[in-house]
Amino acid sequence: MITKKEFYFVRHGQTDHNVMEGKDKGDHPADIPLNATGRNQALSIEPIIFLLPVQTICASPLKRVQETKEIAAARLQLPHYNIENLGECSAAIWKEMSVHGMYAPLPENGEARLFMDRVRDGLNQALSLPGPCLIVAHGGVHWATCCLMGLKEHNWSANNCDIVHFFLCEQGNWVARKLT
Repeated sequence: MITKKEFYFVRHGQTDHNVMEGKDKGDHPADIPLNATGRNQALSIEPIIFLLPVQTICASPLKRVQETKEIAAARLQLPHYNIENLGECSAAIWKEMSVHGMYAPLPENGEARLFMDRVRDGLNQALSLPGPCLIVAHGGVHWATCCLMGLKEHNWSANNCDIVHFFLCEQGNWVARKLT
């Protein structure tokens, strides 16, 4: 279960690895940085991030996320926390999750299930801090978050530097709304 507390999510900006569409990309070759497009994407969302009512910033410790966070949240004088459990999954886990498809129930076992459990723990760690929280992470983390919440009216795939507001409706169910 995810702590029922609103938050904002940003997927990191573009990397050269993200550009390899349609190819068997495999895992990221290393802790890779943003490319010029990714830095511009992060800069373009900075005015939106500045206006959000966030109290805490949490992020994956990977370089592409850290760069996105530093650019997009440059004017926010707030506490920053790196959360290991918000790191990206492997290509094998992405493949396993995509076999189940969007809007599929949680896998009961396997590497994808372990990843989902890790993401749940990372989200709960972030949501235990003063909020609303801004979480800057990865596409796989966004996918896992949507799956864990059982969202049906939201695309589980996030583009680079998408901003998504996760909140609870009057019935107490999770809702996600893209702001960009």
